[in-house]
Amino acid sequence: MSAVAAPSIADVLRPLRTATHALHEALDSQLPIAREDASLADYAAHLRALRPWLESVRQALAGAGDPGLDRVARRTERRLAALMLDLEDASAAPAAASFAPLDAHRLADGARDPAFAWGLAYVLEGSQLGGAAMHKRLGPRLAPHPMRYFQPVDAPEGLAAQWKDFVAQLAAALRDPAAVDAARRGAVAGFETLMPRFGVRA
Repeated sequence: MSAVAAPSIADVLRPLRTATHALHEALDSQLPIAREDASLADYAAHLRALRPWLESVRQALAGAGDPGLDRVARRTERRLAALMLDLEDASAAPAAASFAPLDAHRLADGARDPAFAWGLAYVLEGSQLGGAAMHKRLGPRLAPHPMRYFQPVDAPEGLAAQWKDFVAQLAAALRDPAAVDAARRGAVAGFETLMPRFGVRA
């Protein structure tokens, strides 16, 4: 009996993109920071809303017991440090890192399955691509604020190369359809727990 071939990168990405497309569109279209007249105050508010979610995702990834996910968690820790510096430079005190317990538990419990956690990481790593575009658009207007959070972290060869490397790791980790489905659920959970932070509904 022949072995079943592992899913290709395209086979892994397609269900994640399909499952999160509408959520992604709803979030991007309703974020205050995405408005043409977004201000430094909007940027600070964005970071304050984002911080608890980032911390919860970081903890979920760090607890998944996977070396690849642990690297993403450490990168997220450095992104959180950049976020805090940005709030200081904007003279905006960080909000308490509160997060709805049910949502935090949903991420932590789901991430006991590394495949689910890879879905969370997909949302997190993909957000860096959007952040780079946001930095290009807003950076000149909000200067001299450095907007560190929207700049790449640990990407000496560039963000595109970092994303390519992540996607290759993702495909290697999701070796069967059940794992791909668990990652799809993780990606959806990532968006569904993030969107309420900004008052966005799907």
